[in-house]
Amino acid sequence: MKTYQLAKLHAHTKQLLHQVAATQQAIEIKLPAKHSVVVMSKERYAQLLELNYLWETGSLPAALQQLDLEADVG
Repeated sequence: MKTYQLAKLHAHTKQLLHQVAATQQAIEIKLPAKHSVVVMSKERYAQLLELNYLWETGSLPAALQQLDLEADVG
């Protein structure tokens, strides 16, 4: 994940946001006092929510096994 200082986000907001949307790669923005935030596309965020749901409900192993079976067939 690429990391940028807050000043870079201020100076190039449109460019950086379009980059995130186009590449589906999150970026980290460093804030004062050793804090930071991550900016990601809405699509990637939805994928992470789904993955978290599968993990919390205990169905992630079954989902991964199903993907393995589909990959073997395909």
